[in-house]
Amino acid sequence: MTTKVQKWGNSLAVRIPKEMIQRLALKEGSDIVVHEDKAAIIIRRQKPQDRPIHKNDWRQYLIPISHKKENISGAIDHILYGAPR
Repeated sequence: MTTKVQKWGNSLAVRIPKEMIQRLALKEGSDIVVHEDKAAIIIRRQKPQDRPIHKNDWRQYLIPISHKKENISGAIDHILYGAPR
């Protein structure tokens, strides 16, 4: 597969084809690891960190009642996947 490096704000970006995204089960907000190895750029999915649950972690699962109905799915995505709100 060949693709182009393109400008995105003050950075450069590479688009990942839809088929590859589906095979790797990536979603918007997925954590990835990027590193270079000689003349290559390597992009890997980052496995979720397993960490103990702190007693105050329940607060991040609350959805404020001020959220409109259509914004609830974004709040749920943030809770489940860490995606930006």
